[in-house]
Amino acid sequence: MSAADLAADLADFATRTQPVIETWILLDADLPAGTDITLGTYRLTVPARAALQSLVALPRIARHLPAPAIDPALLAGSAFLRTPAPQGRKYGRGTLYFADLDRRPERPHADILLTLQMWDLSASLHPEAYYHVEAGRHVRGTWGGPTIEPAFDHLGNEVGEHHRRHGPYVTPGQLSAFTHFCTSVHAMITTVRSRTTSASKHSPTAVALDSASRRLLRASQRTFGGDFVDEADAEDVLLDYVVAIESLLAFDGRSDKRRTTRQRAAALHTSDQTRLNVSTTVGRAYSQRSRYAHGEPQRPLSDADITAVRNVAFSVFLRWLITTMNCGEKVLQQLDASLLSGQVRTDITTAVDQYLAAHPAAPAS
Repeated sequence: MSAADLAADLADFATRTQPVIETWILLDADLPAGTDITLGTYRLTVPARAALQSLVALPRIARHLPAPAIDPALLAGSAFLRTPAPQGRKYGRGTLYFADLDRRPERPHADILLTLQMWDLSASLHPEAYYHVEAGRHVRGTWGGPTIEPAFDHLGNEVGEHHRRHGPYVTPGQLSAFTHFCTSVHAMITTVRSRTTSASKHSPTAVALDSASRRLLRASQRTFGGDFVDEADAEDVLLDYVVAIESLLAFDGRSDKRRTTRQRAAALHTSDQTRLNVSTTVGRAYSQRSRYAHGEPQRPLSDADITAVRNVAFSVFLRWLITTMNCGEKVLQQLDASLLSGQVRTDITTAVDQYLAAHPAAPAS
């Protein structure tokens, strides 16, 4: 390249306005081109190659430099979550001094990741890589990396590489419904999380949401392909699901948590058969958790066991969100009242069913 081009790049680099510093999270979701959804402070986008090239500093000499952390050739068309990078960091008990060594970097993003995961439980959503991005100035990978595989043409000849996107799949025709669902669910989570008491402390429902979301996220990060859990993680994943359900439905300190959790989980569902199935699944999960916690012999957990508890845990989470938006801090009292009052039961299930009909998730595959 000419000295004039190099000088122009350097001048632009030195004089351009400081960009907004963002965290970019690469997802394994397969979203259609043109996806651009704002969810609170997050922006879910599928940038084209030109958009990714605009992140690179000194673009006219970029080909002479090592490949950028976000490679436009490989990651164009991939899904990214973007959010302003945290400013300043408090260090204390349980916080690693070096942020880039965080073994669970998904934790600060639990709400948004759970929102996207709930769209389709038949596929597991995973953040693959995290980046510190200063557009046009500096891009640095902070954790993880994309899954890159060989690309083949129709004759089976290897023709390059591509980013494998094996998470949730959203078709162009589903994009509007996907946007509607995620926007609404994320707004509910944000509303409940922001609740406070008269003493300016987090409300009981806000505390319950925080505990349940962390457990659900941890379990979902150890689930692959929608229903596969490594045998070594199966018991811990089951424990996370049971604790998540209990966090939502037993935060009032009732002594018989197992019974009340089963009843309240069932009360969130409409048909008698579904209520019976939910109660049975929660009861079995409690029994398995107790044997696990007490070191008692138990049969190995099957994929069907984990899938059943996973589906109930996420169903309870979403239905609890809808119900607590209507009932506020009295959500547990209302669930208990629905066991004796047909009118209360109808009020709860009708509100839930109407919401789910107006905000449908992905159709069952």
